[in-house]
Amino acid sequence: MAVTRRHLLMAAAALTGTPLISEALTPQALAAAGTRLDLEGWTRVDSLSDDFTTGLDESRWRKGLWYPGSSNHTFQPGNVEVSDGVLRLWARSERVAGKPFTFGAVESRFDTPGVCSYVEVRARCLDSAANVLSAVWLQSSTLTGEDRLRSEPNPEIDVQENISDRAVNWAHHLWPWNGHRHEHDKVQQWEGGNGGRHDVDHDLTKDYHLYGVERREGHVRLYYDRVLYADIDTARLPGRFSSLARMSRHVVLSLEDHSRQPHRASHLPASFDIEYVHTYTYAPASVELSGEVQVTAPDGRRLAARGGTLAFVPGDQAEGTTWRLTRQDDLTYVLAAADGSVLSQKDYLGFHDRDLEVVLRAGASTGPDDAGSLSRWHLLKDGDAVRIVSRLSGLPLVASEDGVLVHGQRSTAWTLVPVAVPSPDPQPEPEPGPGGPGGEEQLPAYVAASRGRPGVTVLKGVWREGGQVTYAVRTGSRVVFYDRNTVDAPVYASISIGRSTDQVLVGDWFGTGRDTLALKRGKRVLLQQTLTSTRTVVGTLADLEKARAQ
Repeated sequence: MAVTRRHLLMAAAALTGTPLISEALTPQALAAAGTRLDLEGWTRVDSLSDDFTTGLDESRWRKGLWYPGSSNHTFQPGNVEVSDGVLRLWARSERVAGKPFTFGAVESRFDTPGVCSYVEVRARCLDSAANVLSAVWLQSSTLTGEDRLRSEPNPEIDVQENISDRAVNWAHHLWPWNGHRHEHDKVQQWEGGNGGRHDVDHDLTKDYHLYGVERREGHVRLYYDRVLYADIDTARLPGRFSSLARMSRHVVLSLEDHSRQPHRASHLPASFDIEYVHTYTYAPASVELSGEVQVTAPDGRRLAARGGTLAFVPGDQAEGTTWRLTRQDDLTYVLAAADGSVLSQKDYLGFHDRDLEVVLRAGASTGPDDAGSLSRWHLLKDGDAVRIVSRLSGLPLVASEDGVLVHGQRSTAWTLVPVAVPSPDPQPEPEPGPGGPGGEEQLPAYVAASRGRPGVTVLKGVWREGGQVTYAVRTGSRVVFYDRNTVDAPVYASISIGRSTDQVLVGDWFGTGRDTLALKRGKRVLLQQTLTSTRTVVGTLADLEKARAQ
């Protein structure tokens, strides 16, 4: 079984004491080691995060993995619990199905994007005295319990496997299906290697630490307590390994049998404790659009939905060329045709060197799971144009002779042209007033489109000194600010702050002449210091008396 091969690989590295340092770690990357991660510009995605404050939501997590365990242990649902806001995966000395130990493991049902993403887990590895391995990794199964992975070539990133209590051990692999089983495919040493270790000066099992993986611009960057220690440039690896840096993946948290034996039954039961899983996406890379657009190729042809199929039509034809954009909380988009069908990658595939089919899908899921990833698209800035990239495969949408497909070795710079809303019949010219030309209130287009949407809050404030009262839109923990009251107003600032469950108020808390946000979390009050920063100071309920009426 593929898992056994993976375990043998890591065990061999542990026994020989050989750090598998990748040649894909360039001199520039090594020089950057020690750089602290700055979350400025990153937006936390609530649908892909969990603070475990209300127990384990089994609509978002599956207990157990796609393999039942090892020759020495079984995964048991009863070894997974949430208490005091912490997910606990237990290791117990108990015989089940002829195996002497039972372990806990979970796999997320939500699917974290590979493009422009950062996944962070705050966890305390199981105490070193028990000699059981704790693992934080990214991989995607079918979530059925069968030994099958979801999306070829099934890239895996092992963010942390505590083979040693004083090192972070990482690795990456592919597990393509050969028709009978998953084969292990790794980067050979002469090609760059497939893993390594980062030594630390303390026993990391004694406290909580942050284990993070950023995937952006073809790189896989690994962080310990938000300090960079490895930067893998997949462009320096064989082409198929580009999937590591771009394909969507589930979050896997587990106790494992390999690399640490014998387990010490006298120190069990003991638990691997996870305080949170947070997923972020990098907002500055993404285009911010809403409403209806026409999607135009560089040669002037327009992408059209006609008769349930995709086609290109000349630029002077309008039928079927209107696409409604709906932005999701991970900053990807769903592109829907007039009949409600959506643009989708057809299959769960991410091969970089193949033509992968794109279709119109009626009644498609567009949620945060695997099925939703097929129908979500990143809209990434490309000069004055846009690259449209599949959330699932991380590959760009490219123009073909008759329609579109995704492919890792070609790219198309698309132009997205807003479709003008028909003007109403002429009305008598109103008298001038204090708002717009006729006294009416003018709103940025995104603000107007957001009003009344479930889960969205429109805020008002003076965001810059000497400015007027303008608007902001809060979705989840993300807030977008505008400093002009015009339909075409550009974004003034954008941040991700607090939790989606926080009550948010607006006020000039520090007497600067500029408003910032306050987060009310039960009786706790946090005051934002500056508009473009996530830094806060502790306030009081009395401070909230300064809040601006909304």
